[in-house]
Amino acid sequence: MRKRTDVAPCFINEGTIYRKKDMLRALETLENVRYEFIVEGEVVRSGKGAICKVFASRNSATLVINNCVFINVLSFDYLNFVSEENSTEVELIEDDRTFRLQTIDEDVKTPDTNREMLASVDQFDDEETFALLEDGDADEEEV
Repeated sequence: MRKRTDVAPCFINEGTIYRKKDMLRALETLENVRYEFIVEGEVVRSGKGAICKVFASRNSATLVINNCVFINVLSFDYLNFVSEENSTEVELIEDDRTFRLQTIDEDVKTPDTNREMLASVDQFDDEETFALLEDGDADEEEV
């Protein structure tokens, strides 16, 4: 049987994602999380936060501040995830760094004025970022 090369990946409740657009989509499903930042196998930071923004930008960092989590998919090479009935675990990996996110059911206190404002902002910070994601799809053809 001949293998088709034009088929897009299909992930159901677990997988490893390399495409930045797919990473954005997966991360946008998360809300409140317990996080661990792991460097060379050691947990160097941990806590709880609310995902406030997921984006792709060459000019911005992934940032956790004031219980707000801002994730730049360009900070990571790929994403591993496993979803079970009541929780999802995501690992964002780049070299010897892992940003592990575990969904939680509890609310996380964040600054009142910012969450609604951030939710309304487009995920693409600028036209360059949008072009960057589109360039990454050059090998993907729409059918």
